[in-house]
Amino acid sequence: MTSSENANGDVNDETTPMPTGTTTPGSSPNTSSPNVRKTVTIRDVARLVGVSPSTVSRAFARPGRVSAETARRIRDAADKLGYRVKTVTSLNMTDSEHLNGLIAITVADLGNPIFADYVKSAQHECLRKGFGLLVIDFEETNLIERKALNLAMGHVDGLILTSSRSSDATVRKLAEIKPLIALNRPIRGVQSIIPDARQGLSEAIEHLMQLGHDEVTYLSGPEASWQDGRRWRTLSELCARSGIRLRRVASEAPSYSGGYRYSDEFMRNPTTAVIAYNDILAIGFIKALQARGIRIPEEISVIGIDDTPVSSLVTPALSTVRLPRKKPAELAVDDIISQLRHTRPEADATSTRFLKSTFIPRSSTGPASNDIHTFTL
Repeated sequence: MTSSENANGDVNDETTPMPTGTTTPGSSPNTSSPNVRKTVTIRDVARLVGVSPSTVSRAFARPGRVSAETARRIRDAADKLGYRVKTVTSLNMTDSEHLNGLIAITVADLGNPIFADYVKSAQHECLRKGFGLLVIDFEETNLIERKALNLAMGHVDGLILTSSRSSDATVRKLAEIKPLIALNRPIRGVQSIIPDARQGLSEAIEHLMQLGHDEVTYLSGPEASWQDGRRWRTLSELCARSGIRLRRVASEAPSYSGGYRYSDEFMRNPTTAVIAYNDILAIGFIKALQARGIRIPEEISVIGIDDTPVSSLVTPALSTVRLPRKKPAELAVDDIISQLRHTRPEADATSTRFLKSTFIPRSSTGPASNDIHTFTL
C-alpha cells in the first residue's frame, strides 16, 4: 500500500511495504521468514527524525509549511526506511503554503464558565494573531465531538481539544493530520496542557485538617473524564497520608442540577466536609442541603474546584481550588500558530505541561461539627 493525501492536502497514515531486511526503529529483523515484507508508517519516519507525525505529513503534502532543514531530514529518513508517498492532487488546495486562518476548539459544555473562559481567551489570542476560532460544544458526548470534528477538518488549520471524550487512538490520529493540543488530559504522543488541581487540593486538605475535619466526601465528575480520575487519585493519596476518611459519591452530571441531586446519596452516609469535582456542582449541592435546613459551613463544609466568577458571589461564598482559566487556551493557540508559521523550533510531540493551582478559602468552610451525623433522611 502507499500513503495518499486526503481532500485537505494531508497524508493519510497508511503504510508502505518495507524492503526485506529493513527494520523500523526499535525493532529487529525477522530472520525466520525472509520473504515477509514489513511495512513503514508515517509514525516510523516521525520517530526516526524526532518530530510529530503531523510534521511528516506536512513535509510531503505541503512542503512550504515545513522548514527546509526539517524537510530534508524527513526525506532522508523516509528514503532510509523505504517509505514512499503517492501524491494525489487536492481538490481544495491551490497553494501548498495556504492556510485557512481558522483554529477549532472543542469544549465539553459551554454552559460551564471554565469552558466559556477557554473559548474567550482562545478567541482573543486568535484575533491577535490574525486567525479565527471555530467553537465545537460536544455536550459531554463523544459522538457529537467526533461528527463535528469530521465536518471541521477540511476547514481548520489546527485543533485544541478541551476535556475530549474521544479515545487516545482517535486523538493521535487527528494529531497526525493537523497540529493539535489537548487540554485537561495527557495523551501519549500528543502535546498536552493541564491545569492541575493537585497543589490546590493539598492546600484544601491541610485547611480542613486545621479546622478539625477527619472525613471528606468527594462528589465526582464524569466517568470518562481524565481530570476526575486524577482528582480522585490525588485526594485518595492526600487523605491516606493525613489519616482522613474519604468516600466517593458517583456523578450523574457535572452541573448545578447534578450537584443538587447528590444530596440524597450523600445524606445516607454524611461527612463533615465535601470536595466537589467543580464549582457548579458544589453550588448545586449547597443549595440542596440548604433546602433541607442544613447550614453551610456550621454543619458541613464544602469546597469546589475551578474558582469560577460565580463562586465568590453565592451565599456562602465558595471555598475553591483556583485553576488557571485563561492561560491554557492562550498557550495552546500560541503553540499551534507557531507550528503553522514555523516561528519556533519543532515542539516535543510528547510534552505535557502542568499548570499549578492554589486553594482559595472563603465562607463555605468552617470548624468540623458532628451534628450532621444526627440527621436522618
